[in-house]
Amino acid sequence: MSTAASLYAFEPGTPGVPAGSATGVFVRGLVDLLQAEPGLELRLQWLRSAGPRARDRLSEWSAAGRWLTRELGRMLRDGSRYLIFVYPKVPVLAHVDEPAMLALARRAYQALRAKAALSRQRIVVIVEDLPVELAEGRAAAGGTAVQLDIERTRAIERTLFRGAQRLVAPSGFVGPISERYGIHPSRFRSFRRNVYITGVEPAQAPPIEFDGGDVNYFYSGSVDPHVAPNFREILRAMRNAPGTRLHVCGPGSDAVCEWLTELDVPNVRHYGLLGIAEHDWLAQHCDVGLILYPTDNPYNHLTPTMKYSAYLANGLAVLSTDLRCVAENIREDGVGQALPIRELALELLRWATRPALWSAAKARAKQHAALVRSGIEMMPWIEEIARDA
Repeated sequence: MSTAASLYAFEPGTPGVPAGSATGVFVRGLVDLLQAEPGLELRLQWLRSAGPRARDRLSEWSAAGRWLTRELGRMLRDGSRYLIFVYPKVPVLAHVDEPAMLALARRAYQALRAKAALSRQRIVVIVEDLPVELAEGRAAAGGTAVQLDIERTRAIERTLFRGAQRLVAPSGFVGPISERYGIHPSRFRSFRRNVYITGVEPAQAPPIEFDGGDVNYFYSGSVDPHVAPNFREILRAMRNAPGTRLHVCGPGSDAVCEWLTELDVPNVRHYGLLGIAEHDWLAQHCDVGLILYPTDNPYNHLTPTMKYSAYLANGLAVLSTDLRCVAENIREDGVGQALPIRELALELLRWATRPALWSAAKARAKQHAALVRSGIEMMPWIEEIARDA
């Protein structure tokens, strides 16, 4: 007998969740794992978009209220043994600043919790991000001031997290969530590396002009303002390693191209946004992946980052800024170095002329690739709920 489980998430490729984004890849990999589990009957309950913003405040509020009521109502009527949510992509945070919306959502999640207590239904919350810690961390690191309504967001987290029988989260999140909301560690199932299951491979080489160098560095993702200073430090180092190449893909190509001209760096190319298959093809033609998040943002020390999993899944050695969880993973997997940004830039130059410094790390990354793509770290809790028929 199979265990029925309903997954509530926004479908990758819909507005707000690009297929190639960290959340898009995470959700798609999660779906593949749940569907492949023989003891589980997965019911995909894709959340519907709230739709375009209305012309006036009253119309927008009314439309949002109808949307939220409909989505939360689906959850309350669901008779599956397990309800699985991916936080923070739940249908309230877009309107958390509206007291009426917050009250409606809290009542719905409280009702879900009561329903679970009176029946055999169970709630699993997969915590992909912590929006308050993310916003506060960026503000602390000199970024924009916190725009999020912290008190109301915490209220939703408190209701949802305390109502869950299982909380699935990166290992760095367990302590902060447990301490803030008084949740016993036994209710957590943690993972140290993100899911990276793309399910796609290019049937043939994509139309990418790959200009390889002696060593090929790879950077995947946006170059946001909080990453920009570290990225520019790397560009200055690349200028002194003309035989190497840095291949970049993601949003923000205009800013990067301006910096390349300003700093006179000819050996860096930005490919723009790529599909997942093209992204992985490009990564697999490189040697070393770069993670450049700033260390003065406390949140960056809690998350394993999707970049790390993407690099391992494509067989890349890793050079990263000295972020706690990423550094621990690099040491445990033996796939590279985590250093302060100035030292990282110098190490990049050393690696550019001495392949022996990174070749063993790249070989170990290739050994980890199949494991990362298998989603093995998610399997214990998936098998656990499958047995709970």
